[in-house]
Amino acid sequence: MKSIVIVASWLALVLWTTSTFAAQTERRYPVDANTKWAVGAKQKPADELKKEMAAGRVLIIDVRAAEQFQKETLPGAINIPLAELESHLKKMAKETYIVFT
Repeated sequence: MKSIVIVASWLALVLWTTSTFAAQTERRYPVDANTKWAVGAKQKPADELKKEMAAGRVLIIDVRAAEQFQKETLPGAINIPLAELESHLKKMAKETYIVFT
């Protein structure tokens, strides 16, 4: 009986872990197969990005959990956890250049 309980517990743990991992790897946005970036994402050289930041035309969004954001982040970044990002993006001006970290 004890071995059945152990096997059932192990199986439940494996199933839970698998479903949790699968849920975390599912993307809610299309990804380019070649670059692995979100479709429409653009790369910008660091010097250009610095100029845009100095001019105040860049919004840096840290998508980590609040606890991680409070420990360290980039200067000027705001915290919007990844799970909440989609609803916030709809409210942002289309011309805003957004950098995710």
